[in-house]
Amino acid sequence: MKWLLGCILLLCVSVDLYAEEEKPNFVVGLGYGLLDSKSLLNLDMKINMPVNDYLTAQVLLNSNYLIIGSNSGSFAQSEFFSNWYLGNEHGRLGLGLGYSELEPMDKDLPVDREVIGQVSGDLFIGKVSLIANIQSNNATLSSTTSSRFGMGYYFDDNLRVSFYREKFNDLPKVWRLESFYQPPKYHDLASIGVILRTNEEYDYLGVMLQYFFDYKVSLKTRERRYY
Repeated sequence: MKWLLGCILLLCVSVDLYAEEEKPNFVVGLGYGLLDSKSLLNLDMKINMPVNDYLTAQVLLNSNYLIIGSNSGSFAQSEFFSNWYLGNEHGRLGLGLGYSELEPMDKDLPVDREVIGQVSGDLFIGKVSLIANIQSNNATLSSTTSSRFGMGYYFDDNLRVSFYREKFNDLPKVWRLESFYQPPKYHDLASIGVILRTNEEYDYLGVMLQYFFDYKVSLKTRERRYY
């Protein structure tokens, strides 16, 4: 896709722009889950570019692949976001602008494309993080979360459990429970997460692996400072 080539070029330029500031950090995530009996694959790539102690720029590429054994109903979805975060040790506010594309495997069906706005906010209270995120996506992109509200709790610096209420524009509200762990034995550069979603229409259970090309810091510090 032509827009993807543009995204890669923007990533390279962005890293050069912030090379003289605090070192940019890069994460790759690979996930697999079952949406009822359907396979859902995820590939996430993210670059965070700290501008100063309070401002961080972020480039995010998120891809989802729903596979049901036939072209009918299967699709590939990609999101590209440019986000800006202003925060400190007490919380974070974020604004973002992105582009989303939903491409059915059935070539006779049209490709849905749209521009998406995003607003987010996090409040840090000791071991607790309060989280809110709202996106302006349309109902045609049914795998994109249009809003998320919830909280996370760090049992220690490398183990987090979170509970969210999510809303998809064309589905009933969804409850999400997830846990991420960053094993110190891997030098604080990898994490594994388990994600459970449920509502009246479907259940989802998935696993996410992440690798960080950046600093050897705890999961709590990483998520609150960079992600």
